Amino acid sequence: MKYTVQLIATPRKGFDPYGYLISHEGVDVARFWHNYRGECEQLTLIASGHTEDPPFGMCSAFIAGGGPEPHALTDAAATYLDTLISKHTG
Repeated sequence: MKYTVQLIATPRKGFDPYGYLISHEGVDVARFWHNYRGECEQLTLIASGHTEDPPFGMCSAFIAGGGPEPHALTDAAATYLDTLISKHTG
């Protein structure tokens, strides 16, 4: 697997967003957030600080798994992140 995804386990209140740390070969590359309804809100590249609204409506189009399955990027999300990283890092 190219990317690993880990839920950021911080205390949150009912309507606070959920955050995920995305890593590539052990290096943290991005943070992804979705709201309590599962709608994508923000993606931030750690190296460049570039932030944007990802072009995915629901988080299930970006992150797969959860529950008993490990979190992982969907194929479309991995391709999108590859493109974004190459565009915004030197």
